[in-house]
Amino acid sequence: MSIEKFGYALPGIKQSAAHIAEATGADETFVAEKVGLKTRYILGDQESGISLSIRACEDLFEKAPDLRDRVELLVCVTQNPDRKLPQNSAGIAAGLGLPNNIASFDISLGCSGYVYALSIVEGFLATTGLKNAVLVTADPYSRIMASEDRDTNAIFGDAATATWIRAGEGRSTVLARDFGTDGAGGDAIEVPAGGALRPHVNLTMGHDDVTTWSREEERLHMRGRAVFNFVMQRVPASIDACLEQAGLARGDIDWYALHQGSLYMLDALAKRAQLPGEKVLKNMQKYGNTVSSTIPLLLAELDENAKLGDATVLLSGFGVGLSWATVILKFE
Repeated sequence: MSIEKFGYALPGIKQSAAHIAEATGADETFVAEKVGLKTRYILGDQESGISLSIRACEDLFEKAPDLRDRVELLVCVTQNPDRKLPQNSAGIAAGLGLPNNIASFDISLGCSGYVYALSIVEGFLATTGLKNAVLVTADPYSRIMASEDRDTNAIFGDAATATWIRAGEGRSTVLARDFGTDGAGGDAIEVPAGGALRPHVNLTMGHDDVTTWSREEERLHMRGRAVFNFVMQRVPASIDACLEQAGLARGDIDWYALHQGSLYMLDALAKRAQLPGEKVLKNMQKYGNTVSSTIPLLLAELDENAKLGDATVLLSGFGVGLSWATVILKFE
């Protein structure tokens, strides 16, 4: 498997830390310095996860003009599709005008989704003989956040990315990988209602007897301290496991592309895992926590600044599930 190029797109509404602080009642200094969010982008009324994903793919096709006619697989990582069904990947493929003989499917994962999806796409290409895939990430949390909830609304932003992955040898090589899941802690990040277990029938059918709990429980709920403790416990060990597999020391890694949960969490994780601070990438300040898009956004920025060539990069995503995934890539 080789990762070749990246595309991305940001939605139309840009918000500042001051705007977010006013909406949530949080202190602006807390939002800008501890959370680390100075600006973020969220979907407008006429935008959707699919429309943003199409823009990200078009950005990728501009950078790789001959790719559009060679796409054989399109995969979308999201837990907030435009509709419960059909899958977003089908709508993205249609919007791009791709032929109907391509394979497509969605992956329901959150902040670890991009790293998981790299291996899923690699396996799919290897077993089918297909050559070229586009991996899309788009998880618009703005659609499931309560505007007044400082625990979520002061953290997340929206974005979409598109990554060209090619079978066989190429620009990048996988050196090591590690995965894990702690489902017992899954309620630390959840949307309790709206699924098959607790469907929100009354609201969707237009009834008047919608209860307060049903509205609230279809919003994102997060217990920040539990998530922080999970990250501090699990992710350093995952990083160690990958370094050991690859026979590398911390200093051998050129860049650490870690999920941008919050600036406070990122700094604490780097300290706990004893990572060289100057090698830990950060873009939380510009975009917020964009869920499965944080890591590919970091890679796209590296590529745009010509810092990805001949680099060894460790990626680690962690969050919803609770789950984590780490991989080390060598770029040529």
